[in-house]
Amino acid sequence: MEKILIECINTLDLSLNNFQQAGVGDISGFSRLTVSQLRYVDAIYDLGHPTITEVAGRLAITKASVTTGIHKLARLGFVIKTQSSEDKRVFRVRLTEAGEQLVRAKYRALQEYGQFIAAALTEEEARQFEATLEKLVLLFKKDNL
Repeated sequence: MEKILIECINTLDLSLNNFQQAGVGDISGFSRLTVSQLRYVDAIYDLGHPTITEVAGRLAITKASVTTGIHKLARLGFVIKTQSSEDKRVFRVRLTEAGEQLVRAKYRALQEYGQFIAAALTEEEARQFEATLEKLVLLFKKDNL
């Protein structure tokens, strides 16, 4: 099982690299970010212009950890942290243009990879594959969150 999972991850990585080399999107940020940092970027993208507390809640981690992670992402140029003018204790974060481009490119590359998978499978196989992945993700989240 581990061997095929590694191969699957490798093909996805190759797909993302091919996507970048084709000049379709700038995903060079992937190589500069850790998996945790990519999760922060995705959470911020999904939430819009969240507070540190909202990001922490989405990721089920402490505010202190999120604050540290946000500072690193800001230094790398992917997010901007601003203090609320109404409540000085509250900070909001948003993606910079580089962060937005990274997310858009990632989703486009993943969409193309999904289309490749769908084209390689029959309609029934694709339905079963998606249902299996959904089940695994749900079980993993249940056990790890």
